[in-house]
Amino acid sequence: MTESYRHILYYSPSHIRQLFFDRIDENTQVTTQEESWSKLKAGLGNFLPGSIGGEKGDRRKVMKSVNHSEEYIQTKQVVNDLLKDENIPRLKSLDLDNLSSLYRFSCECQFIRKNDDGSDGVNLIEIVGMEEDIEFRGVTSIENWSSLSDTLMAVENELPYPLDGIVQIRDVEDQLMTEEADGSYSLEKATCLVNFVFVCQPDRDEFQKWMNRRNLMRENQKQEFDR
Repeated sequence: MTESYRHILYYSPSHIRQLFFDRIDENTQVTTQEESWSKLKAGLGNFLPGSIGGEKGDRRKVMKSVNHSEEYIQTKQVVNDLLKDENIPRLKSLDLDNLSSLYRFSCECQFIRKNDDGSDGVNLIEIVGMEEDIEFRGVTSIENWSSLSDTLMAVENELPYPLDGIVQIRDVEDQLMTEEADGSYSLEKATCLVNFVFVCQPDRDEFQKWMNRRNLMRENQKQEFDR
């Protein structure tokens, strides 16, 4: 039975293009055998603009191709495997003396609308999350999310939404260092400004927990209103 992979909710073509051309041999192919790290990364090439089912600039068609087309099932496999790859550190393990080009995160995130009227033709949202004591935040375009209705639901909901994804760090602010017994210093907390590379839907258990909390909150609000 084929493994079920979580859908890709968001991806940034520009950041994946940079990642692809900076790190990956264009001729490398993803195989169905046990993949090496370099072969796994090659699958990101399927995200390059114009290479996904020949579609360009149509959010629904592009995401449908990535998430449902048999031709691109390996791309979903690559993305899901990258979220579990120990070679990519978790953001909560941030080490300022040994920065990585990519970081994984898995936590609840707040969606914040950046421009409500959309008068400039660009609909942006800020995503803010925290892994232990490391906060991260970055701006994305609504057009790069697979489901506009689900994205707007997360934007308009008070509850942070569970997400798993990959980010690139642009800057680290508000650092708080702690001196250790041996005289060295370790990072206690910080705020990271990030570029989101891609985001996948949470696993079923995390999503169900979120739905249960949302329904409970709605029920409590209804009871308060009816009093």
